[in-house]
Amino acid sequence: MSTEELHSLSDILQFTGLTRERIEHILQRISTLRVGVIGDGCLDMYWEADMILSELSRETPHYNLPAVVERFAPGAAGNVAVNFKSLGAAEVSFCSVAGADWRGALLKEALTTRGIDDSFVLVEAGRVTPAYCKVIMQGIQGVRQEAPRIDFINREPLSEAAQQRVVAQLDLMAMKVDVISVTDQLPHGIMGAALRERLQYWSLNGKKVIVDSRDRIGAYSGVVLKPNELEALRWYHGSVKLQLQPTEAEILKAGLQLSRSSGAPCCITVGEKGAVWFEDGQATLVPTKPVPPPVDIVGAGDSFTAAFLSAWGAGCAGPEAAAFAHLAAAVSVGKIGETGTASPQEIMSRWEKVR
Repeated sequence: MSTEELHSLSDILQFTGLTRERIEHILQRISTLRVGVIGDGCLDMYWEADMILSELSRETPHYNLPAVVERFAPGAAGNVAVNFKSLGAAEVSFCSVAGADWRGALLKEALTTRGIDDSFVLVEAGRVTPAYCKVIMQGIQGVRQEAPRIDFINREPLSEAAQQRVVAQLDLMAMKVDVISVTDQLPHGIMGAALRERLQYWSLNGKKVIVDSRDRIGAYSGVVLKPNELEALRWYHGSVKLQLQPTEAEILKAGLQLSRSSGAPCCITVGEKGAVWFEDGQATLVPTKPVPPPVDIVGAGDSFTAAFLSAWGAGCAGPEAAAFAHLAAAVSVGKIGETGTASPQEIMSRWEKVR
């Protein structure tokens, strides 16, 4: 069927063949997988403030925010690495750039305490370790409200010299891993042209590489791309201004064109409808089952990416890997107030619920 004849997701093939035996086989293979993660590492910080304890300041006309709980975890590409560990991967290595600041020290601590190899993380003078800091206020009867987030970000791209140092770290990491996951999230993050070119080199030399990019999905070639529908349509239309309800025909056209442009398969997630796998000019819908509320979608894309690459690295074809990834993402969104992950046991439980 030509691109012009594709009007909806019902016009394309569907994959629904994931069985218990296949899931068990995938999980067993994942337990031997060596994973490399490269991209924008961030620190997620949470301060919970008990406003019942708050007092009016003697110096200013403001009530304080009494922090009673402080916790931190790897975010962005770091959270993808954590997801691989939760899935049971044998080894997870992490390559990124941190600043010589307290957030960088906490990020490296958060990685190593979770069993992630941080030896490929470069510390660059003058760079800021990206961080998203959230204050969550709690009041009477457990009422909770999140205050405006405090962000630490870089406002300039990496220098060419620093880019080449990261390329060298990528090469070292690539030689010891089976698959490579890329998270390109920040406007002035680490994923420049030199790294994109090197990832294509490693893909051509047999490494399985998947890229999740918020704003530059069309800049990658020769690697599997995993945008959501809005990211794909933003590339397709060349604009951030999109209609609120894009048609399924537009999504299909965008996916086919993106796959052709990159010279590699593409997997577009489409929310509760599932995902669409594009390969060799063909599209396959991989449906998913909705998760009943309450849900928290923070980190669901990370869980999907990690599970997809794990299954793909374990020998699955694209549609089967996407079906496996749906199970992990469903587990993740069911974890309220945290950046969720999925364990092998949770994935099996989810499959039992929806089979």
